[in-house]
Amino acid sequence: MTPGHYVSVDGIRTHYYEAGAEHRGERPTILLLHSAEFGGCAEFTWEHNLPVLGREFHVLAPDHLGFGLTDKVFDFGGQFEKRIAHIRRFIETLCVGPVHVMGSSMSGGLSLTVAARQRPDWPFASLTVCSGGGESPDNPARKVLNTYEGDRDHMRRIVEVMFVDPKWAKDEAYIERRWQMAAVPGAWEATAAARFKAPFAAPTGWKGDREVIDYTAIKVPTLVFAGRHDPLRNPGYTDAFVPKIPNARLHIFENAAHMGNIECADEFNQRTLRFLTQEV
Repeated sequence: MTPGHYVSVDGIRTHYYEAGAEHRGERPTILLLHSAEFGGCAEFTWEHNLPVLGREFHVLAPDHLGFGLTDKVFDFGGQFEKRIAHIRRFIETLCVGPVHVMGSSMSGGLSLTVAARQRPDWPFASLTVCSGGGESPDNPARKVLNTYEGDRDHMRRIVEVMFVDPKWAKDEAYIERRWQMAAVPGAWEATAAARFKAPFAAPTGWKGDREVIDYTAIKVPTLVFAGRHDPLRNPGYTDAFVPKIPNARLHIFENAAHMGNIECADEFNQRTLRFLTQEV
């Protein structure tokens, strides 16, 4: 990854990566939005994709509020909407758009939600989702991600959940990098806060925006990726929402779990570029 940059977005020091800067203003911009596990950030989610996409497009990959090297800000009254507003203002501050949005995991669900709203202040050109959308079951694999205790062994277990190939969890340097990012002051608190749920906050059966997305309202071309061996999702979970999106196509990674864009990076890059250059 090339060195990152910083920009002030409404007073929030926001860290981001950029590739294909020479294409800025001449070719479309891709906006890469990362996943939200402990230690999650633009670097880890997109390091195997950003340089390749940057050969053909202008690419921006910001760290969400509270993640990576962006300020550790969390809105307890509306953290989901705060993230949306922050990314929208990031786009406006850098004067780019419309953008081809690519979201991984949490950011995939976030992007689907925004696309379904069809608001003009979010200028989508297309949408690519990796391991996002649909139901997120509360199962043992998800508990590994949500109960991070801050030690390297637990970080290794998180990586074991997210990848099929054991090489990722056996890579001591990779585990150390992720552990170090999760240990940035304020990072644990900002990530853990999203898991807090007051027992009286909502009546039984209440569902948030991400659980009641009107997928039929998504009008932009959409490409959904899913891992065949994703333990964080129910088997066949994409059947419940991809057919509802009017202009959607589905690609299954046969040799990936939750992080297919990393584990099958070449496959992801080739399929995504074909989607953007030939089908949008």
